[in-house]
Amino acid sequence: MSVSRILLSVIGLIVLPTLVSAQDKKAVTIVLPEAPAYVDACQVMNSSTGRVVKLNVLEALTQVDLEKGGAKPRLATHWERVSDNTWRFHLRQGVSFHDGTPMTPEAVVYSIERTLDPKMSCDVRQRYFSNSKVTARAVDGETVDITTEPAQPILPTLMEAIPIVSTKTPRDAVTRMPVGTGPYIFSNWDTQRQIVLDRSARYWGQLPEVTQARYLWRQESFVRASMVGLGEADIGLLIADQHADNPKTDFVFNNAEMTRIHIHIDQPPLNDLRVRKALNLALDRESLVGVLFNKEARPASQIVGPSVLGYNPEVKPYRFDAQEARRLVEEARSDGVPVDRQIVMHARANNFPNDNEVMEAFVAMWAAVGLNVKVEVLELAQFRAALRPPFSPDRLPTLSITSHDNTTGDAAFSIVSKYHSSSWQTDIPSPEMDRQIEDATASTGEGRRRKFQAIFDRVHEDIVPEVWMYDMVSTVRISPRIHYVPNAATNAQVDLSDISFN
Repeated sequence: MSVSRILLSVIGLIVLPTLVSAQDKKAVTIVLPEAPAYVDACQVMNSSTGRVVKLNVLEALTQVDLEKGGAKPRLATHWERVSDNTWRFHLRQGVSFHDGTPMTPEAVVYSIERTLDPKMSCDVRQRYFSNSKVTARAVDGETVDITTEPAQPILPTLMEAIPIVSTKTPRDAVTRMPVGTGPYIFSNWDTQRQIVLDRSARYWGQLPEVTQARYLWRQESFVRASMVGLGEADIGLLIADQHADNPKTDFVFNNAEMTRIHIHIDQPPLNDLRVRKALNLALDRESLVGVLFNKEARPASQIVGPSVLGYNPEVKPYRFDAQEARRLVEEARSDGVPVDRQIVMHARANNFPNDNEVMEAFVAMWAAVGLNVKVEVLELAQFRAALRPPFSPDRLPTLSITSHDNTTGDAAFSIVSKYHSSSWQTDIPSPEMDRQIEDATASTGEGRRRKFQAIFDRVHEDIVPEVWMYDMVSTVRISPRIHYVPNAATNAQVDLSDISFN
């Protein structure tokens, strides 16, 4: 027997207990690159959580329209703006939570207040509402008013990020058993092995074909691909190019994700603009496309892609210019900047295919221009903790490889969370930038677009808070027994309602 056959047999033995049940041909198994750190509604904007529970267990008032951008109805049937600062949402009637309690205006208010409570440290609040005061009020048995200060012209789109949960959900603690209104009940979470969702008989909408979904996690791309190939899983996410060798099952898609390296400027030499520019200029991004990245990936220049309102086509990716990078480093050195100081780059384990090789290439390119960077790979929970201030005053200068996706069609989602000083992700706070962002997010139409474009230009040229990597594409392996078309949100949410059987 060949070595490859032996290896595949071993993989089969490893995953045998999690095979799709032969007694239920409409159960599916999805294999993920990492285990979720959380399953609470509070964290659905984190991809490891959202790809399991978002739209499946947990629903919001609205849902992003992936084809047209903006919002479409989910738990709200329609909405209107009743004043500059207030939107009125009309709720779908006859909807119940998985615990049997009705979905009421009071539950909507409870969910909004819980998610936006600073004590909960929800990603949703940090990313999209950190610079807003939000007040929700039940108008009657079918209607909720939501008021924001400052005014928020795209509030219906923003509301897709706040799932509505039962009022029995703990108010001030993260839950391990989310209770929502979606087509699936969260049945089991074995943190060492799997998550199981079961179709809910009480769902208000059309029942999906999938009766049960089982989520497993395997770190190796080869294992994920092999499991689908052997019939032990139905969907394998984030398959590396070298393992995507079957055109009948492997599908490449644009995933709306931008990878970047966040520069923490609390320590020198990273607080020097010249060093931050040198980090960008030193990278030969094009040379890695088609080698370590899919040939469809493109070097990035800003936090959103061309489909998002506010994207600035005049902002180009940093060119590769090692000579200029070395010049900037030496100029900083002559001015007393400690450019020889070791820099730590934090990376999340299994962030994207070939990530270890990419990091090795980047470290070598930086070394060639005089910068000393080492990589520390952290598990998801450790990585998230390391990202958040407050930071130790004696820590080493730090970079963090992160990613960001925006499927909403509007740059506000990205700009507020990355560049407004109310967000913990902002390392270079500026009252002037805050005012510029607040003016842009309160605007509409072509003025909104132009103001966002001006922000992206300023960030790229004058602030440089990140090292830009790539506008990413992903590969997913899909079993021939099911029909599923990946979309821009697939890495962040896998809507089980989109799956049918061949």
